[in-house]
Amino acid sequence: MQNLSPGRLAFLLATLVALGPLAIDTYLPALLAMSGHFAVEIHAVEVSVSVYVLGVAAGQWLGGPLSDQFGRKPVAYVGLTLFILGCLSIPLSSNIEMLYMLRFLQALGGGATVVIAAASVRDHFTGKEAAKVMTTIGLVMLVAPLVAPAVGALLLKLFGWQSIFYMLAIYGFMLFGIVRFLLPTVAVKPGTEPLRQRMFLAYGRVLSNRQAMGFILANGLAFAAMFTFITDAAFLYMEYFRITPEQFPLYFGANVVTMLGMNRLNVLLLRRYSSASIMQVALALQVAACLTLLGLTLAGLLTLWLVVPLIMVAAGMVALIMPNGIASFLDLFDRDSGAATGLNGALQFLLAGVIGSVLGMLHDGSTLPMTALMAASSVAAWVAFSLLARRQP
Repeated sequence: MQNLSPGRLAFLLATLVALGPLAIDTYLPALLAMSGHFAVEIHAVEVSVSVYVLGVAAGQWLGGPLSDQFGRKPVAYVGLTLFILGCLSIPLSSNIEMLYMLRFLQALGGGATVVIAAASVRDHFTGKEAAKVMTTIGLVMLVAPLVAPAVGALLLKLFGWQSIFYMLAIYGFMLFGIVRFLLPTVAVKPGTEPLRQRMFLAYGRVLSNRQAMGFILANGLAFAAMFTFITDAAFLYMEYFRITPEQFPLYFGANVVTMLGMNRLNVLLLRRYSSASIMQVALALQVAACLTLLGLTLAGLLTLWLVVPLIMVAAGMVALIMPNGIASFLDLFDRDSGAATGLNGALQFLLAGVIGSVLGMLHDGSTLPMTALMAASSVAAWVAFSLLARRQP
């Protein structure tokens, strides 16, 4: 591992994973300004969030097995190039359709870059050790959504929404240097089959593994529950509850603080419990929070001071679900770790993007579409885990 400590490797990989929350959360405070620039409703600009996650899904689906075949670094180089080109082009968009197209290009590159992180963990660690490294990665990357809305709000106020994407391009250039000079190189064992056949066979092996699919589906659906809130956060807080763009980062950041706390709790829990056991309890707590949100909405009792703590729980559980889920299914694979990671990421963002798009179509100016989709996603995650993922002792 080129004399690289696990902690330092985790930090380097976290800078790659942070690309996702930075690319999404930094521009959330600018959605209102962008809707004015493009002369469309805010919900039309919110669709660009779903477009981004669909692009990330495609990028991870392609990037995972390609990194098994050609190595982690070459895939990251191509991905970062696409991401940077997208960032530099978005401020030049003349209409909302062009924004969608360029966000997809940006996301395609971002997804191909991010997917190598978990696969790189599997290159060096397994079992609880891998779960601990994934948790450390989660701790570092959680700083991104904590500060991203505040950074976005500041850039919006000082230089306009376009500056947010120029900042993301600069971050992409920085990551290029990290991958080139600091990330350890791992030898790959390319298969003898043609590339398309190898990708098909690798994904076939992952899809046929019942236990792995339980973890992967539970991961994706639990993330979709949180992403449903992220997609509608600007509407929920700034339009429905009438908070200001300057206050938005505080309310949004409360969820990240909870996730940071759950991240640290996970390290302690892993000393006594298996990753699957922790994930099971976290899924149940997320279901309870989301169903409570839906019940309060239907009863007409939903207030800002009830929404905030319940969403903190729903989002906070993701910090327990994701690292334990990834470590659990990666422990089942060796040669196909990139494909397994790619499928996990692709399904995760595909589900989030589809549900986010459905949210946009169902939007009626109330909180019911958001809370209903959060509840449905969370319950589906718990069912997938319970039916498919065998509980580890």
